[in-house]
Amino acid sequence: MKNVFSPLKTWRAAMISLPQALFLVVASSLFALLFVRLFDLQVMRGDFFRLKADGNRFYTRYGAAQRGVFFDRFGDPLVVNVPKYYKLDDRESLYSQRQAISHSEALVEMTKALDAVDFDIERFYLFPNSTSHVLGYVSKVTAEELEKEPGIPISASVGKMGLELVYDQELRGQPSTTTYEINALGKKQRTLDSVLGVPGKDIQTTIDPYLSEVAYRALGDQRGSVVILDSDTGEVLSIVNAPSYDATLLSQTGITAADELIRRKKVSAYFSNPLKPFFNRAVAGLYPPGSVFKLVTAIAGLEEEKLEESTTVRDEGVLDVGEYSYANWYYTQYGRVEGDINVVRSIARSNDIFFYKTAEWVGPIKLGEYAQLFGYGQKTGIELYGEAAGLVPTPIWKEQTIGEKWYLGNTFHMGIGQGDVLVSPLQVASATQAFANHASRCAPRVIEKSSTDATCSELSMSEENIELVVEGMLDACSTGGTAYPFFEYNQQYRTEGLSAYEEVAKGAVACKTGTSEFGIADERGYKKTHGWFSMFFSVTTEMKNTARAQSENSDEVDIVETEEATGSAETMEINVQEEVPFEEIKKRRAEDYSLSELYQIWSQHFVEEYPKNLVIVTLVESDDAQPFKEGSRDAAPVAKFIFDWMHGEFPEE
Repeated sequence: MKNVFSPLKTWRAAMISLPQALFLVVASSLFALLFVRLFDLQVMRGDFFRLKADGNRFYTRYGAAQRGVFFDRFGDPLVVNVPKYYKLDDRESLYSQRQAISHSEALVEMTKALDAVDFDIERFYLFPNSTSHVLGYVSKVTAEELEKEPGIPISASVGKMGLELVYDQELRGQPSTTTYEINALGKKQRTLDSVLGVPGKDIQTTIDPYLSEVAYRALGDQRGSVVILDSDTGEVLSIVNAPSYDATLLSQTGITAADELIRRKKVSAYFSNPLKPFFNRAVAGLYPPGSVFKLVTAIAGLEEEKLEESTTVRDEGVLDVGEYSYANWYYTQYGRVEGDINVVRSIARSNDIFFYKTAEWVGPIKLGEYAQLFGYGQKTGIELYGEAAGLVPTPIWKEQTIGEKWYLGNTFHMGIGQGDVLVSPLQVASATQAFANHASRCAPRVIEKSSTDATCSELSMSEENIELVVEGMLDACSTGGTAYPFFEYNQQYRTEGLSAYEEVAKGAVACKTGTSEFGIADERGYKKTHGWFSMFFSVTTEMKNTARAQSENSDEVDIVETEEATGSAETMEINVQEEVPFEEIKKRRAEDYSLSELYQIWSQHFVEEYPKNLVIVTLVESDDAQPFKEGSRDAAPVAKFIFDWMHGEFPEE
């Protein structure tokens, strides 16, 4: 009989166990996944990983970029690029240790092997303190900056302040690149490609660095600012602040560890200095203008026909309004009065009583409008970051901001540049420029443009009225005025029968002093004061002749050889022998020159092409040593120091 279960036995014998089946399923799945992964890596994304592998095999090194250079108004450099040399302990390695060495040491090393020396490019500022608030400085890029702009090489230096920051993109240039094939140990096998860098854009400024250096020295140990403008165009010749900082210290590193330690201590002292050496007082600082604002009050009264030349106000020392009294400075200090006084004499004597009444007649709204016409309460538009707009108060502003109504006393204070009026030294210079330029106000600028690019606007004011204000300014700098440092000088140039502008053209100085109160009164009722001084004058034939004689009779002196010092990115990489050693460049900074040597250099430029009419504004801040600064005693001598130097007169150093 046939066994019906025989096939079943055969099937059971052929059947695998369950664990074996599971193993086969898992193995098959893993094999399938591996196949898919290999297909993805080698076929679908093969090009990607091939490039990635090449990336591990190839390395691109970024060289030092040749940053663009700032030039002064004469075409000479204000800053130069200098190489910082490093000896490589293993020139074949990408990760070679670098040891800073001097120029002479670099020459020795390069005689052994051209690629034994690496270098960076650092900035060296030729006028380190007097141009710092205009130029700014550069330093190594930070992590935050790299995050904002990932394309910057990690070793790059970028602008941090001033024009270095404003024009950073244009100045940077493109670094050179060298691509190497490397092995797994990071050793260079061969050079595959080399691309020269592209130098950054050079920028021409309007700055006169010699005048700026003299202005910085004129301030001495005092806190304050000096602004010097071409009154015909608004070009800035100088913006100087004290205290200042050496931009080179922030832009370079020391050669030795000891040098670097000293540098870092000095830089740290800058940042911890409570006097704020980085603060651009001339552009961002706001102060009560005091009596320099009276020029606006005067022209507002004349233009609004509240005044004429013959209008007088009786000064009896104090102006009483109800229970309040408003005194004239002359009465407060000396117990004396002026009597009947007109607008010209009031400007010369800076009479508070006259300008209290004028402000009352004009009213705060109109007075504010004239202040804005002369640039107060708004930014000038200068090519520097951080400019402050200042404040020209109005009744509406006071009610909305302080929650108080406007009183007549507020108008009085506004008329003499006190109360809530706040201005910058640059704004005072811009307003003075408008008076110097027949009521045509030009936007101040520090970047050189063609004369047709000057942005000037006519203020549409009576020439006769403007001349009356200028006449008062001439008298302020003459005997009987307030600016006594200029009395002797102006006595030589005042001429009867000439108009005010004709007298200025002949050599006379027009000016205005100011002493502005701020803060809280002391136990005696006195507030601390800043000193202001604004002036304008013409460059005379006599000044030119003095400079020409100096230029012709002196040996040539220069701060730096432009061509050799600045070089180019390409020549820096291969011609270390042709570079001017940093040690030599360092000896040529302006701070190492006497006033007479600076004048000798400057006179060569001055006799050729120079602005015909200039404005100088000085601010001297109150300090602990002398809390009560005055325009005539403290600010005017700073301007006189600069003015005398321009005439070839300076004290022996």
